[in-house]
Order: sequence, then structure tokens, then C-alpha cells
Amino acid sequence: MNKIKQAMKSLEEGKLIAEKCPHRPEFHFLAPAYWMNDPNGPIFYKGEYHIYYQHNPYSAIHGSIYWGHAKSKDLIHWEHLLIALSPNEDEYGCWSGCCVNNDGIPTIFYTSVGPNKLPESGAEQWLATSHDDMNTWDKHPKNPIMTLDLHESLDVRDWRDPYVWKEDDSWYMVLGGHIYEARREKTRKTPRGVVLLYKSLDLIEWKFISPLCKGERINGRNWECPNFFPLGDKYILIVSPHKEVIYNIGSYNNHLFEPSEWKILDHGRSFYAPNTMFDDNGRLLLWGWIRGGGTGGWDGCLSLPRVLSLDSDGNLRFEPASELKILRESHVHLENLIINPDSKDLLGKFPNIRLEIITKFELINAEFFGFKLFQSADKQIGELIEFNTRDYIIRAGKEKGKLSSLKGEKQLSFHIFIDKSVVEIFINNRECLTSRIYPEIETCNGFDIYAMNGEVRLKSLDLWTIKSIW
Repeated sequence: MNKIKQAMKSLEEGKLIAEKCPHRPEFHFLAPAYWMNDPNGPIFYKGEYHIYYQHNPYSAIHGSIYWGHAKSKDLIHWEHLLIALSPNEDEYGCWSGCCVNNDGIPTIFYTSVGPNKLPESGAEQWLATSHDDMNTWDKHPKNPIMTLDLHESLDVRDWRDPYVWKEDDSWYMVLGGHIYEARREKTRKTPRGVVLLYKSLDLIEWKFISPLCKGERINGRNWECPNFFPLGDKYILIVSPHKEVIYNIGSYNNHLFEPSEWKILDHGRSFYAPNTMFDDNGRLLLWGWIRGGGTGGWDGCLSLPRVLSLDSDGNLRFEPASELKILRESHVHLENLIINPDSKDLLGKFPNIRLEIITKFELINAEFFGFKLFQSADKQIGELIEFNTRDYIIRAGKEKGKLSSLKGEKQLSFHIFIDKSVVEIFINNRECLTSRIYPEIETCNGFDIYAMNGEVRLKSLDLWTIKSIW
């Protein structure tokens, strides 16, 4: 039995444990069982969305990494397919990368690591192709197609996560990592996060052009999972620096990215390593890895698909994909209420803990307001999504973010998805926060709205229970 068949058999056995976990999300995409992390190679191919992902099909911990694979006709309901990539004998992982359509030939690029090619100092870039509509994949006989020797004297470390696009008649790739450069006043070298740019005519032979963008220490010592793409008349660079994911809206000329201000893509450290694609309608879609699992049998899921765009002021906007509306079931509507410390019992109990909430608030004088989640019947147990109106800080469970771009705004909208233990929040479609919040016991299913030290106006609220996608 080959490695992929063995892995698929393991997943069938693992599902029996994973599906019993009460914290396992039901309308977020996740592997059939065990470990998953970064989304890889999202692509729209022959009328269907395809997503790949980092996957250990044997255990709910990071280990020997394969590429899982699934497809969808509607962006919401997914069909798990045969695992796409498994490690060769000289690999212990097929790490993150991308997928492109090369004149009808689907082509995967990924970072290959192994006992003799350590991630920090010896990673290689490999290529695989499919000739049966992405059902099976063949690794290219010329692998590795890229090694660190491309950079000659440039000292590149933790070199990984290819992202590829076509421009005119040429292909371009960016890869992340860090470089060492001497400080001006000292001889000691210090690491700087970097995104590196390459060019190819045939996807096999690649030439290193130059660093696309170098970071400062404040933006992380190492950059992973670079995504680089045009949006309107600007270019967006996204990197994952081992803490909150950051992005930059800048310009791109002569193979150099000129950055502006770095901003946080999602304030939750539960969210990491996003990947993007343009669909057949020209929408820019993004998924991120949401860390964490439950009581056993699984760990990790993907965020809901987010649509990225620029508003009239050139700010990045984040919206959940409109296709998600098909999952809505029962509905609660409230409007024009004053919420104060005496307000209570406005929402109720929702045993399935699969919810979508859209609210609009107008600030009056409350110091804090928000939502009570996972409350016990006696209200003694629960969690909060809380907004601090003085400092414009939002908290959800253990995650928090300072929403500097919204400072001073009096009209605030919150679009919230709660899926068992996963919480995603969009604030004014300009800021996002993702969190993992675990109900203390299964009977903690009460929800409410609250305000402290003053009042806030609830202009409207719409709440729906949400169907499972499986």
C-alpha cells in the first residue's frame, strides 16, 4: 500500500474520534481528522474551487506534513479528495506553497524539507504537476528546481512558501525568509524579514532578481507565507512574521515594492499563514489557518473565505463571502434599543452554538459594551466579546486588538461568526479579530448583549443560526 493510500485509511479511522469532539467547528473547513495548518494553493479550476492545506494524516500534532486537498462548487460545501502530496524518502515534509494553471497543466510549487535539508539552512523548492484534473500529482524529475545557491553571496535563511503569478509572458515568484546584514555601527549581524523575487519563462529554470521588500525588526525577524498581488491601482504584500499577520499597501515598480504603513491583517494570534486567490469573477479571496483543536482527534481549521477590496480612501476592506448567506436558518431581529448595565435577556439560548450576528451600534457614553457568550443557566459562567470605547480595544476570549484605524468613529458595526469554539469578528469591514473560545461545559449556550459604565445604542441586530456544511 503506498503512502497516500495508507494516509487515507488513517483518516477514515481518525474521523470516528474527531467527529465526537463538541468543540469541532461545523461550518468552517477542516480536514477529515488530525492536524492541519496553512492553506495552500487555492485555485479556481474548471468551474470549481480547490484548496490544499498542510496536513498530518496520522496525528493531531505537527509532524510529517502532506498536502490535503478538497474542492467546492459553491465555496461553502467541500468535498474531501485524495491527498495530493506525500513526502519522498528524503523529505520529512512537503511544506507550504501554491498552485497555478500553466496552459491547462495544474502545477504545484512547495518547499521541501528533510533530514539533509533543514528548514533554516537547506530548504529547497520543488514542483509537481497533474495530468488528470488534479486527482493525482507527479513530482518533477528535475527537482529541486530552486536551491539557496541562486542567491550567491546573499545569506538567506528559513527560505520557504512560494507564491507564483504570471505577468505578460513571464512567471514570477516570491519566497519568504530572513537575511543577515551587518548593522552600521556594529559588526554583529542581525536578521531582517525579507520577501525575495524570482523570474522564469518555463516554471523550471528560475532567476533570482532581488529582494522585493526588506523588513525592520519591529515587523518580525522572519517572514513566512508571502502573498503579493495587485488590487486596484495598488499592490498588496502580506507576510506572516510568527505573530500577528501584517500587510502593506504600496506601489510596485522595476521589481521593487515601495511599502507604506504596515498594518495588522487580523488581530488574533489564532489566525496565521493566509493564502489568496482571484476567482473567475475577479474577486480576491483569502483564507487563513485558525490554530487549535478540541478534546482529541483534530487540530486546526480554515477561516471563512474573506473578500478583500479597496475602499474609496484606499483602505483595505474585509468582508465574509456572500455565499455564506445560504447557511442561515432561524432569525432574530432587534432594533433601536438603549443598552445599559440593567439590560439583560435580550438574546437567549442557542444549543448548537453555530451563529452569525450582524449589529450596528452608536456610541453614547458606555465605557465597555459587547456580547456575553457561552453563559451558564445561572449566568455565573461565560465569556465575552468586549469593546473598550476609550482605547478602541476589542477583546474576544484571550485575543485582543487595538483598532487604531477606527479611533474616534461613533458608528460601529460588528459582523460575528461563532462556530462551536471558533469566533471570527469583522469590525466596520476594516478590522478583523479571530479567536478560539471554548465553552466551559456543553450546557453553556446562553448569549446576550451588555454595556458597562454608561449606555450604547443598539441601532440594529440580526442573528441567524447556521447550518453545518458537512
